[in-house]
Amino acid sequence: MSLLSGFQANRAIAALMTENAAATPEGKRAALKLKQIGEPAIPKLIEALGNTRHPAVIEQLLLGFVRNSTLPYYLTGLASDDDNIVAGVKRILCRSGDFEPNQLFEQLDHPDISKSALCDILLAHSSRIKPNILLGMLDRVSSKVRPMLYRLLDKVADEALLPDIIRRLDARQPMVRAHLVKVIANFETPQGLNALTAALEDPHKVVRQSALQGLAKMRSPQAVEAICRLLGDPDLTVQAAAIETLIKIRAPNTVKYLVDVLQDESEYVRRAAVEVLNEIGDQNAVKDLLNALRDVDWWVKVRAADALGAIGGPKVFDAILALIRDEDEFLRRTAVEILNTSKDPRAFDRLIEALRDDDWWVRERAVDALASIGDERAVPHLIEMLEENPEAGQVVIRALHTLGDKRAVKPLLKQLEHADNTVRKEALRALQTLTDESNAGKVQEAATELMNVSQDEVGSVASETVKTLVTRYGDRTTRIMDTSGKVSLEDQPTQMTPVSDSQKTHALESSPNAIDSSGGIINPARLVPNSILTDRYHVVRKIGEGAFGTAILVDDLMVNDQFVLKFLNPHVASDENMIQRFLHELRYARKITHENVIRIYDLVTFGQTYAISMEYFPSHSLADELRKDGLMERRRGLHILGEICKGMARAQEVNVVHRDLKPANILINDEDIVKIVDFGLAAAASKSDSRLTKSGILVGTPTYMAPEQVRGRTIDSRTDIYTLGVIMYELFSGQAPYTGEESMAILFQHVEGKAKPPREVNPDIPESLEAIIVKAMAVDPDQRFQTFDELRTALEAASTETGAA
Repeated sequence: MSLLSGFQANRAIAALMTENAAATPEGKRAALKLKQIGEPAIPKLIEALGNTRHPAVIEQLLLGFVRNSTLPYYLTGLASDDDNIVAGVKRILCRSGDFEPNQLFEQLDHPDISKSALCDILLAHSSRIKPNILLGMLDRVSSKVRPMLYRLLDKVADEALLPDIIRRLDARQPMVRAHLVKVIANFETPQGLNALTAALEDPHKVVRQSALQGLAKMRSPQAVEAICRLLGDPDLTVQAAAIETLIKIRAPNTVKYLVDVLQDESEYVRRAAVEVLNEIGDQNAVKDLLNALRDVDWWVKVRAADALGAIGGPKVFDAILALIRDEDEFLRRTAVEILNTSKDPRAFDRLIEALRDDDWWVRERAVDALASIGDERAVPHLIEMLEENPEAGQVVIRALHTLGDKRAVKPLLKQLEHADNTVRKEALRALQTLTDESNAGKVQEAATELMNVSQDEVGSVASETVKTLVTRYGDRTTRIMDTSGKVSLEDQPTQMTPVSDSQKTHALESSPNAIDSSGGIINPARLVPNSILTDRYHVVRKIGEGAFGTAILVDDLMVNDQFVLKFLNPHVASDENMIQRFLHELRYARKITHENVIRIYDLVTFGQTYAISMEYFPSHSLADELRKDGLMERRRGLHILGEICKGMARAQEVNVVHRDLKPANILINDEDIVKIVDFGLAAAASKSDSRLTKSGILVGTPTYMAPEQVRGRTIDSRTDIYTLGVIMYELFSGQAPYTGEESMAILFQHVEGKAKPPREVNPDIPESLEAIIVKAMAVDPDQRFQTFDELRTALEAASTETGAA
């Protein structure tokens, strides 16, 4: 611009800066002059925007100068430090339709130009925006600018643009992907639904959340399966959003997909599934859900039942109450397990009904549930069950003990005459608590009589009961207690004892209580020393008892030899299938001939009573040592483990799996000779589809049970290697790797395999020995030692390295 033109432009602009300038002759001449000057006047006009309180005339003039060619002048104005100039230029460009607005995208990177002004201008021209340019900018601009472009995208997006938006879902920035997902959710098309479903698998939680919000908006049942998977999302906010989305959609097929979620190892994930079920479920839905769990591992069923019982809402609870009357035994069993967890008093009447269920499991778990509810109204019903259903005696007595009602004392006194020692011991322990002033004398007399005739654990518990009651109420008996005449098992002879003719009386004559009244079945718990069985076996003493039976030391008078008869408990012997399995497994167990394994001879029958004859080995169990001493000295422990490996290696050679290796089944004599006992018993009792036998025996001891046993999977010798790993852990750390108040809790821990490292429990354990223990206890059998010979070699090496040899 020439000097003269510049002077003329300044004078004209000054004339326009007065109020109502456009209406005066002077203002009109000034405007005309500036139009004649043209483009060179633009910078001075823009500058004037910052100095006038009446910019309308100037803005109108500048509006007429806007072209693509003049746009740089206006962009310079947008970069001004003067807010009035920026605001004026923005108003001008928003009104103008004579420039290409898409050019402004390139200015979003300019350090000085106002980004908010640019975006406002772009919004004003949204109908002329090229969407692909906008989409391409989203990943390029800064996080401060991006929200402004989101506003623009929300305005320009339509269904025709949807394919382009979906293609951009691979954007680098998670927030960009999240907003694109939000935009897609505005269009309920199959293409959009598929895109949102795919976004549920995005690695960033904000995108997954955005996809869930979009699907909740659409309320389409198509994505329910994918949404259910997010109930296990590691981010709790995503998990919560998935719960809310499923509840909003309320799809009929949701329950089908909750099955897998209820089987998850995480308690929080299982609870999420139940939260959904609480809102959308009904009786049929809960029934369908439980039916879907029918064929899964038992421990998965238990976890699912725990979740349903712990946080199941009114709909779930009502459904469970209905299912406890269902014809299907599986559904009734599952329902009663859930009620055990819920402890809800509203279940009382249905649980009372369940006490007469045809299924023993339902009956006994109903007893447990009533005890946990704590309602004393159950006491008369439980007493009636105790009299009518003696096989449930132990469970019922425990429940009566928990309820603490004095009405149970008289029925419990009758149970002291029961044939099963476990029932008698349970009754005695309950009487210690329930006895009061009015019946102390009767209970003391009954316990005293039992104490004087029982030289076993029953006698010990009876003695404890008498002492407790005498301390509390004084001696109320009418007879003198024989507390000194009891014979300790440890004082009994362990060698063969000559028997006089006068002593050789028949078992039926010398010990009539040993015969069960139901049909001549011998009750081994009541066999007393010096009894004679079938004119051949002289009873020396009882040497132990367990879940399967009672071990009696006998002299064989025919061959003048001494061995052990392990009598199968009546509830085991009554199961014909189990007897057949015992015969099958014992045939395999007899193949094991080794100095470190107790030799099994045969299965002997005494009418309707069965016993296993086996080698007698004067000794004590490893369990006795652990109870007494806790930690074992390392040198001796490695020796004992090496001997166990030798015996187990022989079993592995002939393909025999112990299945219940534990400290109680490892015998040690005074010279540290080691023998393994009870091969074949656990195998005979096991069933492939359950951890429980028909008779209610837990196959395997929870503290030492391998994960594959817990899960009902295929087992082999590596199962025994795992168990020996647990024993090693206990030997050298002083505690079991997994503990808990209930067996279920311990079993779950074996499956999870998160034991505290042995050296954290006992820092004195060498690293090499810790590595052996950890490897033996691997959850995956393929990660363990594969043979007992391999394990023994590792133990010998560790012994040499640590100086324990």
